[in-house]
Amino acid sequence: MQVNEDSEDRMFKKVKAAKAYLEHGDDLAGGLVPDDAVVIDAPSDAARPAIDAALDGKFEPAAELLRATREARAWADRDLDVANLGRLAHKVPQWLDAWRESDPDNPDLAVVDARRLVEQAWEQRSHNDASQVSEEQFAAFHETLEHATQRIQQAVDGSPGDPVPWALALRHARGTEADRDTFNGYLHALESTDPHHYGARWEAMQYLCAKWFGSHEQMFAFAQASVDAAPRESRVQMLLLDAVLEHLASDGSALAANRDRVEEAVTRASGYLDANPDDGHHLTARTRNLLARVLFHLERHREAYEQLQAIGPYATSYPWGYWGDAREEFLTHRSHIVTLAAGAS
Repeated sequence: MQVNEDSEDRMFKKVKAAKAYLEHGDDLAGGLVPDDAVVIDAPSDAARPAIDAALDGKFEPAAELLRATREARAWADRDLDVANLGRLAHKVPQWLDAWRESDPDNPDLAVVDARRLVEQAWEQRSHNDASQVSEEQFAAFHETLEHATQRIQQAVDGSPGDPVPWALALRHARGTEADRDTFNGYLHALESTDPHHYGARWEAMQYLCAKWFGSHEQMFAFAQASVDAAPRESRVQMLLLDAVLEHLASDGSALAANRDRVEEAVTRASGYLDANPDDGHHLTARTRNLLARVLFHLERHREAYEQLQAIGPYATSYPWGYWGDAREEFLTHRSHIVTLAAGAS
């Protein structure tokens, strides 16, 4: 049988990687936490007591946590805490019901309840392509988003200067297929509130991407402008890498389309991490998981392995969930990266 040069090269690389893994793989794998220690989207240490209490039906620790983030203007922490508590309230609503009975006009209650409704709406729709969503699913989706509208407005009014409700408004705009004028109005309000808030700018980027209401060009232009305007230590610096991933998810050859832009995206995200060495895992894990995934596709396996070391047990549903079950995808790619990094040793 005739074997062409490309086939010989691939065979050589596989043999080399297998040999390297036998020599170095155990050492590399030993530098990572065991598979059963990996968790998805772990909350911050500060939020854990509030979540534990909510599981027992008690809302007071969650109310105190969100009051503290609002008064300290700790918007990045607040964004993640609202997301975790909103998802929890969708699954376990009793504690939120008790909070609503006790203090119905509380602005922190409003933002968690708004997040709960948005989570419920997207679950009703499913994250499938629109062609795979039934009329019944769309009807439930839009009905729940309609209920969320008032809650989002209450959250905006109750917490002036808070960008977290505007992140929800931008996500709501995507679900309701809001026109560009409405989107621009929300974006303008965000600019006046906190122009470098990562969560809200990520939602805006989603609206502008090709699978929703924009294009790859609009998405990259928005991401580039966002990172150019933001300080090096801002989490927004990862937004260009988010755009790279979005493109990659729709086109497997996307990384070759503009290598300079991809390299800049990696540099920006790495710079954010370097500028925030003491940030908790809840603020850096998403960036590190995203970097590990993109570096894997760039065949920079040793660098991807270093990100896995820094990630430890803190896997995140984004970006792994784009390709299937997030935990399974993370562990599968982690195994591949160990093997390939051994070959680069």
